[in-house]
Amino acid sequence: MRVIRGKLTQRDVALGTGLSQKTLSALETGASQGVEFGTIAKLCDYLKCTPNDLFVLESETAYATPSSNSLKKADEIIARGLKRAMQEPEQTPEEIWSEFDALRERMRTQAQEAEQRAQRNQPNA
Repeated sequence: MRVIRGKLTQRDVALGTGLSQKTLSALETGASQGVEFGTIAKLCDYLKCTPNDLFVLESETAYATPSSNSLKKADEIIARGLKRAMQEPEQTPEEIWSEFDALRERMRTQAQEAEQRAQRNQPNA
């Protein structure tokens, strides 16, 4: 997406989103263990894209066989997540996207307010 949006550097994206360059590098190289919803929203807002544009499914052959310990931990994490999800009230896809859009709008507003504060605090040259 950085290339599609005008050959942006990681530094450009970091400055535009408030995310660290280290975080962006970890996400791009696949070294990240996960990604927060807020991070996705910041990237989508800055890059003017949807979450689908940010994720690419790789071939299963690109991965090593997980250890039995890793599989056990994954099962535990999935079970906890499923239990938590089942306790939440049911939502339609429209409600989920509405929440996502509302979060993006709040973040956009906060970024604009922060930029305005920074501009007001800059000494006139």
